[in-house]
Amino acid sequence: MCLCGLNPAVTTNPTPTAPPAHLTEPYRVALIIIYTVVLLVGITGLTVMISLLKTNIRSLITIAFLNLMVAHFLFLLTVPFRIYYYASQTWQLGQGFCKLVSAMVHIHIYMVFTIYSILLTVRFLHFYKKTQRTEFYRRLHGLGASVLVWCILLIIMLPLVLIQYGHKTIPENQCFKFGDELQDHYVYALNMVLSILIITVSCFQTCIQVIILRQMILKYGATSSSQQEFWVQIKNLSFVLILLTCLVPYHLFRLQYLNNTKDLHQINEVFLAITGLTCFDMLTFTGKSICKVCWT
Repeated sequence: MCLCGLNPAVTTNPTPTAPPAHLTEPYRVALIIIYTVVLLVGITGLTVMISLLKTNIRSLITIAFLNLMVAHFLFLLTVPFRIYYYASQTWQLGQGFCKLVSAMVHIHIYMVFTIYSILLTVRFLHFYKKTQRTEFYRRLHGLGASVLVWCILLIIMLPLVLIQYGHKTIPENQCFKFGDELQDHYVYALNMVLSILIITVSCFQTCIQVIILRQMILKYGATSSSQQEFWVQIKNLSFVLILLTCLVPYHLFRLQYLNNTKDLHQINEVFLAITGLTCFDMLTFTGKSICKVCWT
């Protein structure tokens, strides 16, 4: 029987096409490069810090560094999955895991900011002789304080994650596209408050640090570099600079992004990736000791 007259459109079933990736090529390449650098530098910094960290876990500074290392470690565990997604342009690991990986970068931001703020506050108080004690009475007190900080942050962050993520549906092959969640008035207000808080506190701490350095230079003059306290303040300055270069730009941009999530989504991902560069702090805090590790 001849089927020549049969309309081919009737017998042909069009195959469904997957929705395109939500990142264009320049942004995707930039994100791969940034997160690769973050991963390599972060692993190197953690390795060096573990080999140099003192065993006095009663010291508040040591406890802070330990918590900072834990925050970096948990964040770095999720970075390879981000690189995988930006390289393959598709997500096959489930939306639940996507939400976890997406949330971890924000938890990392707030954990790093909290630890930096605690360290700077303690050192500022110590400089102005408001407190002389920077150690816990017992080791368990230091560990308890760490657990308390993590519990408070998780109690705050987990509800935020549940509120911010998961109410809007996104294509199954895409990830990290939760901008529509910010249209909720409560989520919008909360993100706005957190961004303003981080910007304000960071600028305030910067001003205090500049005042302290100015006082030391006026007091010691040319001999400032020979004073141990001066180099302590220089390390404090590294905290401040990391805040100003990694966290503050993202939250300044976020004030604009919250009002235009669709058009600014791609550049927002780049600013968010830059916050991961806080992992560089592990290398800056080691100071001259890193050279000893390299040669041994």
